[in-house]
Amino acid sequence: MRFALILSLVIAAVAIVFTLQNTASTEVNVGPYTITASLAVVLIVTLSAGVLVGLLASLPARFRAGQRAKKAERELATLRSSLQAPAAQTPAAQAPPTQTPAQTPAPKVVPADATVMPPATDAAETQRLAEEVAQRTQQATGKQA
Repeated sequence: MRFALILSLVIAAVAIVFTLQNTASTEVNVGPYTITASLAVVLIVTLSAGVLVGLLASLPARFRAGQRAKKAERELATLRSSLQAPAAQTPAAQAPPTQTPAQTPAPKVVPADATVMPPATDAAETQRLAEEVAQRTQQATGKQA
């Protein structure tokens, strides 16, 4: 941000020096009209019009970024409130249900050569791993092509 401000000030200073050194009178044709003004004025007006067009062009992106930020803040507030709600429950309500021997699942048999990974219980971790696999697959197919 600071770099962009400094760069903008340097460009503005160069533009002002350039326009002040070019003070000759010139004619500008705009449709049916002919305007006579110093070259410095024409250049400053042109520069200002360019800045204005750039700002107007960036407004939709800035508006969308603001909307995304507000949506993310709302989601964060919702997640924080949902995390705080279980903490308010009593310890008895949080105790896991007891299982009888008949309800206890049988252990899974894993081949000796298989890598044993703990099950992903967190949906976000599962999503992250799926995206990583997709990205690596895309990179691998991109390198082969």
